[in-house]
Amino acid sequence: MKLKFSKNPLKSLYFFWLGTWTLFWFILLYPFIRFGVSTPKMYPFAHWVRKFWGKMLLICGLIRVRMHFEEELDTSKAYMIVPNHVSQFDIVTVTVKLPLYFNFMAKAELERIPLFGIWFRTIDIAVERKDARKAALAYRKGLNWLEAGNSMCIFPEGTISNQVPKLIKFKDGPFRMAIEKQIPLLPMTIVGNWLVLPDQGVLEGRPGIVDQYVHKPIPTKGLTLDDIEMLKEQVFQVINNKLQAHGY
Repeated sequence: MKLKFSKNPLKSLYFFWLGTWTLFWFILLYPFIRFGVSTPKMYPFAHWVRKFWGKMLLICGLIRVRMHFEEELDTSKAYMIVPNHVSQFDIVTVTVKLPLYFNFMAKAELERIPLFGIWFRTIDIAVERKDARKAALAYRKGLNWLEAGNSMCIFPEGTISNQVPKLIKFKDGPFRMAIEKQIPLLPMTIVGNWLVLPDQGVLEGRPGIVDQYVHKPIPTKGLTLDDIEMLKEQVFQVINNKLQAHGY
């Protein structure tokens, strides 16, 4: 994708302002990040460092994230977290504000990003979709992570579409894994991240308010793989209804 500057120079200036702080805090925290990802036993510490890094980005970027919980979240449980995907900044806002210990499972391209790819080479799980063997290994790694009692976040759309914030068709992966491990799905609706940091090839951004809605968990106990389509439709409607309530 060819990148271009915004028609509004202030938005491009903000993009580089936020990018500078992103790099500054990452480099400053890099020794702690390296220590945290050095062994799986230290991954909870690495998660905490990533949360702190994200908090600094929100402060420096003048971004406020408001959390809305439909019901009190039982943080002792493991969940399959399934948010809509509207911006690369989703990983930051979800990590900072969701009071759970979890990792991300996403496309392998993220592990090849200089510096920041360290997360997807360690604590997170990168999926090489074009290689069936590697994809199967990543899937097994994800199941092992869930089996250990940890939560996981997978964006069910699989990518950031060119029709954000409208949803696109969900993929089976997170629903299949949740059923296999009989853990509840935790739908989330993210509203506003596409304005803070768009992902449409334009170097622009702006400070602002992001709303994140944590919906009621959807149990999978007793469900089978035959119920995947039903679950996909249920989560799709939950997220889509909230987007529509915001006028999208």
